[in-house]
Amino acid sequence: MAAQVPRNFKLLAELEKGEKGMGAGACSYGLEDPEDIYMTHWRGTIWGPPHGNHENRIYELKMECGPNYPKEPPEIHFVSQINLPGVSPIDGKVDKNAVAILRDWSRIAAELAKNARPKEDPLSLEAALIAIRKYMDEHKKLPQPPEGSKYQIYR
Repeated sequence: MAAQVPRNFKLLAELEKGEKGMGAGACSYGLEDPEDIYMTHWRGTIWGPPHGNHENRIYELKMECGPNYPKEPPEIHFVSQINLPGVSPIDGKVDKNAVAILRDWSRIAAELAKNARPKEDPLSLEAALIAIRKYMDEHKKLPQPPEGSKYQIYR
């Protein structure tokens, strides 16, 4: 059985990667509040994929890493309004069953617990943002709300 990385160590590594901009260029992320010692509340940004209705748009997201992260996926909400299947039109919550990595997160985490961790961590905030961006690209022709609009709860 592989050793489990404690939650805070994993989140510290993710924070360092996010702050140094070492991740994917189309996504960024960091703590919502630098004083959040439990590293629970995060903000993310996704640059809209090209060649569709998301092009040249920047989408803001909120991510919450609960006490069981990384065994369980983060809860993710769009702050920026978006028309996307599996995203609540009320509060922007991303249905974890709509995005493969979120749906399969717990199973993958259980498999990783049994085996040595790969060099690139398949379960991270960055991986979730990249998967959501790919999902957006699959639905790039859907009409979108006016650029800059936010869900009511975030105004």
